[in-house]
Amino acid sequence: MREVFLVAGQELWINIRRPGFIIMTLLIPALGLVGLLVASFFGGQQVGDFFESQFTPGGQVIGYVDRSGLLDAPLPQYEGAFIPYADEAAARAALIAGEIDSYFVLAADYLETGRVTVYSHSSGFTAAIAVDEGDIGPFLTDHLLYGRVDDRVRERALEPLLNAEIITLDEQGRASSENAFSWIADFVIPYTFSILFVITIFTASGFLLQSVSEEKEGRIIEILLSSIGPTQLLAGKILGLGALGLIQVSVWVGAGAALIGAAASLFALAGVIGLSLSTVLLGVIYFVLGYLLFATLMAVAGAIGTTQRESQQIAGIFSLAAAVPWMTMGFLFANPNAPFTVALSYFPLTAPVMMLLRLGFGQVPAGQIAISIALLILGIAFSLWAGAKIFRAGLLMYGKRPGVKDLLRALREA
Repeated sequence: MREVFLVAGQELWINIRRPGFIIMTLLIPALGLVGLLVASFFGGQQVGDFFESQFTPGGQVIGYVDRSGLLDAPLPQYEGAFIPYADEAAARAALIAGEIDSYFVLAADYLETGRVTVYSHSSGFTAAIAVDEGDIGPFLTDHLLYGRVDDRVRERALEPLLNAEIITLDEQGRASSENAFSWIADFVIPYTFSILFVITIFTASGFLLQSVSEEKEGRIIEILLSSIGPTQLLAGKILGLGALGLIQVSVWVGAGAALIGAAASLFALAGVIGLSLSTVLLGVIYFVLGYLLFATLMAVAGAIGTTQRESQQIAGIFSLAAAVPWMTMGFLFANPNAPFTVALSYFPLTAPVMMLLRLGFGQVPAGQIAISIALLILGIAFSLWAGAKIFRAGLLMYGKRPGVKDLLRALREA
């Protein structure tokens, strides 16, 4: 056991001084600090107004041609935002001249067909925002109801969810009110954990792959194996670089907590931004288990490859598997509990990232979390057992990459 800790300490000491590790560890907190300083410089309200102006369609100037006769009485609240034109030629000329961002033509049979044609300049993005995000819809609704229904009914038709209150129930059935920033705890925290997981896992695992490859290429491994067993060497490297990853995560989490506290103080968000203890705990569990799995696989890839470049190509297979959940975000948005996403939550190579992403999209059944963690632990146990044998077989093979028969023979050996 003493040899394992010696190897772990050496790996930690060598890699913690690497410029790549130091830069990556400090870069993310530095970017967060810069963002906070910029936000505090402009002030919370100004920042909110900026994002509202950039990402909401209200800043657009839209023209329209009314062939239905339903918009004869322009409402004053839309003055400047919607400009009427007598015909389509005038609206088209205004669009080309840059006087408006887009325009729409209301068909003569609009009441019967609901047909509206929207035009934009060069790209359909502006028009798509106007249609999808709700610029044109409220405008038409307001005009259709004006003078025909009670003003209160008209106001509610325009903003039916003006004072909506979201009530959630915990596992004991107790009700709690959600606030406007509850999505930070519900979505951003698991999402951020998944990003940090991928960065940290492959930073630490990449150092492990590099270490094994360099020692094998330089034949330093022969000297090491004369005084320590291959299983002890593998365990020491995994332990040392696991500590490296935990240091990196601790710096990020500590900096993140400090920045969140500063943001809450600056912008009066105290009590609104909360951290879910269960989510944080699951994030730590999946990080530790995921690291053990990928570190073992990276070490095996380093032992199998004849050169560092070849080892990186082998390790790329595992990296691709870990990135699969990010490639299936469309499935998550559509249905976080679809059979396909659940299956990826159970598969050890994709389970850490996929489960963290699913936690950000809503409640995940406790049974699925338990099965996922159990299968991940079994996968780690198998990878450690098989990895130690392959690691031992591949370390002393130079100039020749072990074939499938060699790997199977190594697994059969005691």
